Amino acid sequence: LEQEAETSRSNEDLARRFVEECRRTQTILPGITVIERLCADALVAAERRIESRIAARLDDQTKERLDTLLTEIVDGKISQFVWLRQFEVGNNSAGASRLLDRLEFLQELELSPEILDGIPPHRVTRLRRQGERYFADGLRDITSDRRLAVLAVCAIEWAAAITDAVI
Repeated sequence: LEQEAETSRSNEDLARRFVEECRRTQTILPGITVIERLCADALVAAERRIESRIAARLDDQTKERLDTLLTEIVDGKISQFVWLRQFEVGNNSAGASRLLDRLEFLQELELSPEILDGIPPHRVTRLRRQGERYFADGLRDITSDRRLAVLAVCAIEWAAAITDAVI
């Protein structure tokens, strides 16, 4: 279960793989509720391992810069984190300028996309979506590895999306 959990997309997917492996090895299956609990625990453990792996790839200075996204305020009303995620493709030079401002800011974080090497794409997408749902104070309340992983993934993914929008 531990090996398959990182690449699994859902509890159902992992349970199906588990049942197939038990059948292949002719292992007696436990009850369905036991299988569901084992799979859920394996998925949570895999998620934590991935978050820790991403956070471990960040140096202390980068961690501080990412945490600053949650505390620094832009235009006196929103955090830098929320400001960064509020980008739209513009149809004039002012819109392009706003995109370039955000892109420049993200590039100054100096986050390499290589910190996501070996992380399944669906896990990266899930972390980005979590970041897009959180507000700054909600992110401040979660564990540091998870928070840093979400912030790093969002910064990398948003930089790529803004670059695409500018081009």
